[in-house]
Amino acid sequence: MNRSHYFQRLTQYSPGITAYKILRKAVTESKARVESLRAELFSTYISDKDFIKSLEDSFENIDALLEHLRKRRHPVFFLDFIKKDEISDLIKHHYPGSFEQTIEDAGRICEHIFDLLGSGQAFLGESIDWHTDFKVNWTWKRRYHELVNYVEIDRPCDVKVPWELSRCQHFVTLGKAYFYTGDEIYAREFVAQVDDWIRSNPPKLGVNWVCTMDVAIRVINWIWGYYFFRGSSSLTDEFLVNFFKNLLAHGRYIMDNLENKGGAVTNHYLSNLAGLVYLGVLFPEFKEAEKWRALGIRELIREMERQVYPDGVDYEGSISYHRLVTELFISATLLARLNEQSNTSPSELTGASNTFPDWYLERLEKMLDFVVYYIKPGGSAPQIGDSDDGRLHILSNYGNWDRLDHRYLLSSGAVLFNRSDFKTVAGKFHEEALWLLGKDGLSRFDLLNPGISKPKSKAFLEGGFYIMRHEGLYMIVDCLPDNPQDPLGHRHNSRLSFELSAYGMDFVVDPGAYVYTSDPGWRNAFRSTAYHNTVRVNGQEQSEFNPLNLFSLIGQAGTRINSWKNNGDYDFLDAEHNGYERLADPITHRRQIFFNKQEGYWLVKDILTHKIQRSSHQECEFEVNLHFAPVEIVTDASNPLTVTAIGNQGVSIMVTPIRPDGLKSSVEQGWISHGYGTKIEAPVVRYRKLTSLPTELLMIFYPYTNHQPKIDPLRIQTLALTFMKGVN
Repeated sequence: MNRSHYFQRLTQYSPGITAYKILRKAVTESKARVESLRAELFSTYISDKDFIKSLEDSFENIDALLEHLRKRRHPVFFLDFIKKDEISDLIKHHYPGSFEQTIEDAGRICEHIFDLLGSGQAFLGESIDWHTDFKVNWTWKRRYHELVNYVEIDRPCDVKVPWELSRCQHFVTLGKAYFYTGDEIYAREFVAQVDDWIRSNPPKLGVNWVCTMDVAIRVINWIWGYYFFRGSSSLTDEFLVNFFKNLLAHGRYIMDNLENKGGAVTNHYLSNLAGLVYLGVLFPEFKEAEKWRALGIRELIREMERQVYPDGVDYEGSISYHRLVTELFISATLLARLNEQSNTSPSELTGASNTFPDWYLERLEKMLDFVVYYIKPGGSAPQIGDSDDGRLHILSNYGNWDRLDHRYLLSSGAVLFNRSDFKTVAGKFHEEALWLLGKDGLSRFDLLNPGISKPKSKAFLEGGFYIMRHEGLYMIVDCLPDNPQDPLGHRHNSRLSFELSAYGMDFVVDPGAYVYTSDPGWRNAFRSTAYHNTVRVNGQEQSEFNPLNLFSLIGQAGTRINSWKNNGDYDFLDAEHNGYERLADPITHRRQIFFNKQEGYWLVKDILTHKIQRSSHQECEFEVNLHFAPVEIVTDASNPLTVTAIGNQGVSIMVTPIRPDGLKSSVEQGWISHGYGTKIEAPVVRYRKLTSLPTELLMIFYPYTNHQPKIDPLRIQTLALTFMKGVN
């Protein structure tokens, strides 16, 4: 970030904190410039001498290491339990189309054609430029990593593009194609890309050494590639030496630049730890490996307690990042346990562990429990909070993986925790689980009796998500708590917002995130109150944010739960947030949601009241926004405030306000994003009124199919008002 924006950001702090930050930045930059000068004068690559010194004493020279690598059987990797000669038939039988899809994807990778972060299919040239945002043709200069100005907030460039490319998650797809065909073209491409990346990115130099998270994810995907190709003649001795030197460089960089400083730790630190576990467990030939392994496992256990609430919800307040964090924990934990009992296949790693305490495994299971409940009846996940396509490894459908399908996590969870309900929601043994658990995992999955009951309504009290569901009806409500230790960077202004789906159709949705640093205007729009299905007061944000500080909220709005009732007939949630209580005239937004399970409708009642009783108050602008999936919106001619969203397969939903005195409505064009860097048009229904307080708005959300008659709104109104008197 340039200095003008840096100093603008400092204005939000007290003078003492501002002075400290300026001093710390000056000291850090001075040290970095010294290191930068050293890097320019001396190579940052690991020399043969240093490499030999890094190895266990049993290796007198590099030849001894290479001979050992050819013969070693331990430690073990996931692929050691997959027979190369039967995998093609297994894939063709259980995953029709995946074989051809993999070959097509691998072919494009060999041609240097990539579709990353909404770029569309893009040819990156005969030689890949690893430092460029090819979407806008902006290149970062090769500077010492601590001096790289990687956020060009005045330019429409996105550092995530070179970072995403350099995560090398496509190496798995090349490896799978090699497994299926035995064609050395894929191995040669792997070798060529690794060699080119190493030449273009000396350790600690350039944009791809800025973010430790990306360094760790890259080395994990390099390791996956190595295990796919390790039997190939294309992996020459020269390549292997260069490759292992760079594994060492990655491990040292991660250890020296752990992302656990300067506030709350996040998924970034978990990625660092996963990288250390992979390196420490799989490459004990390095003297530093035991330190990497021990730190990685010890801190994973610590972070499970710190970053994951007891109810299994990741504390960053994002469904998408919950997926990433769950993936990180599963992959690293499974690999460590696999080598704890190296004669045991991955699918048999159930029960107690010598490495991980019971409570750790129980909380990991609860993380998957949360996935079970938040998955919609149609199979997709909601996208409350940030979403940036973040994955650890992409083990299937690299070219077109579904950003909103998290069910592959449950395939692994069903086997690891012997959970038939996980199997039911997963729907099948997803290919991602096959590469982690092997053929035995598939067999164990098939032996599980599918659960009969479907997920029901559930409150995740610590995590702050309330889920109402019955048969094909579903709603999730954001009631995130205001815990001072929780990071705010990936939270949106979405308190009391909800997503609603019915009979397999998404109707009211969270618009997503779209982009981060490449366009601050869009970034701030998508995280704003107006872009969520909640109430905006006087055009204000629930939580303030500095438009130049794209990963921070000021004075986060916290939610208070007044009541939660859940039984076979109905759910009732009564919650409020304090985001508008900071205003000169403090206002409390309270939302009550009643879900009639037997008749299949929701009532949503919004109440605005003054926090402080005064003799006179100004009028308040009350605005409710409803963001719909790309569906047709029809207005009722007899009642313009009533709208009907018409979905596919004969499914629709009617929304109508009750007693709408002074209320005005409009149907406008909005935007939703189902993947980073992409957005599509979708309708927004806005209800507004200028009113004195207290005030309220009661709305009916009634989904129906062609086989159901529309319910009588007057009858619902009578039932609703009667019920509200009973629960208040």
